Amino acid sequence: MTTFILTWDGSDTGYFRTNYRHDIRATAAGDTVRGRWSFGSRRSGATAGDQVFLLRQKTERGIVASGRLADGVIFPAPHWAGDPGKVTYYAEILWSRVVPVADRLPFPDLLHGVPGHNWNHIFASGQRVRPPSDAELADLWAAHLKDLDG
Repeated sequence: MTTFILTWDGSDTGYFRTNYRHDIRATAAGDTVRGRWSFGSRRSGATAGDQVFLLRQKTERGIVASGRLADGVIFPAPHWAGDPGKVTYYAEILWSRVVPVADRLPFPDLLHGVPGHNWNHIFASGQRVRPPSDAELADLWAAHLKDLDG
């Protein structure tokens, strides 16, 4: 299994506010939410079941969601921001947990808890997290969710 970082710029066009709120509620209730997310410039190397983490960028940085690739297919579709004629590559995601920004796994915790990954050089979705950082990230996220769920 491979682990990837997907990025969100924190805008409502990047993750529509109503969708984000729905996904938070649904996954908190134990449901899996199917969606698609940009995979940046990556066009290959993904398979069904690969782990993904959504990193909010710019402000209030940190991990806000996790899930798995539904089928591992990376496909072209119109750009998420609606730019005419612009194409972006996406993958279908099965989100298992989406948390409010206030409950994110903060960026400083990522720097400290997963020091082997270069967190300051993530400029687009689809970046691979290599071992042993992938396991460290999964463990850190699991502990974070356990703390949130009390």
